[in-house]
Amino acid sequence: MRWLPRAFGGDARAPRNSDSALREALLSLLDRNLDRAEGVLAALAREPRSEPFVFLALGKLYRARGEVGRAIQIHQRLLLRNDVSASERLAALSDLAEDFRRGGFLRRAIASFEEVLAHDSRNEAALRALAGLYADVRDHVAALAVERRLGRLEGRGAGPGEASRLVDMADAAHAEGRTAHARRAVRRALRRDSTNVRAWVLLGVLEAELGRPKRALAAWRRVPELDPRSGPLVYARLAATFALLGRPREHETFLQGILLRVPDDAGARLALARALAARGETELALLELRRVLEREPDHWEAHHELGHVLLAARREKDALGAYTELLQRLEQQGFRPRETSE
Repeated sequence: MRWLPRAFGGDARAPRNSDSALREALLSLLDRNLDRAEGVLAALAREPRSEPFVFLALGKLYRARGEVGRAIQIHQRLLLRNDVSASERLAALSDLAEDFRRGGFLRRAIASFEEVLAHDSRNEAALRALAGLYADVRDHVAALAVERRLGRLEGRGAGPGEASRLVDMADAAHAEGRTAHARRAVRRALRRDSTNVRAWVLLGVLEAELGRPKRALAAWRRVPELDPRSGPLVYARLAATFALLGRPREHETFLQGILLRVPDDAGARLALARALAARGETELALLELRRVLEREPDHWEAHHELGHVLLAARREKDALGAYTELLQRLEQQGFRPRETSE
């Protein structure tokens, strides 16, 4: 193994066989010395009878470094060899499919993962990747079929995964103006997973577009009940719909109910402050905003709303102070305003 000292620049400590070279590469990876690990693996890969494992390891290293093109070349070279076992060939094909996915070659990734499944129909990783890829290329029917196949393999049947694909399908139909089709898809999603927040948000949108504000309201009210963090997705819609129905104060009651259950829900408290400010209750709105900032001093949206409410109340000096504090906190978090050229 006279090439190894050259690979290490003549270092007397260079490993003297492939096993010690692989150990050296592993230790280099653990030390985050990727350049040295690459040097060892690349030297091993140049050997006439280098182990397929070396190519697999080198390909993964290239992909981890974002060098997808080099990873693709390595895996394609390995697949051209006739001394590779079936399991090694399958591993190389799986890695090549992942290379294509990381590189944004979605159609080639789909074809490669399909080839993996042709050799191993129960490959869960390939099925999971394929479901996401089909959704990415907006082939939602195929994504749903793969999700069902994955569900049967994992023994879980219809559930959250299938519901998520159905919501993707509903989103696409809605974007194309096929409201009735979108509504059927989102209803199917909720039958499979009644806790899917995206489905409830979209159902509310669809009901509102169909002129059914009460049904829209019922759908959107489910969102913060299921996931308080998702409440901000619907609070503005709820406020507008309550107002449309002539029941604006019920929006405040609804938010107060959430805060009784979850007092530290900043999203609900911010929405309540906006509702109070909208009907002229400036001091109550400011009180709610300050409660948010007591718990979360860096909540930039609350700082911004505080300044807005103060400006609306013609308290310019206080508003300036609020905006100044907002800018200071943003700068502390690394935000810098973009410089403009004259």
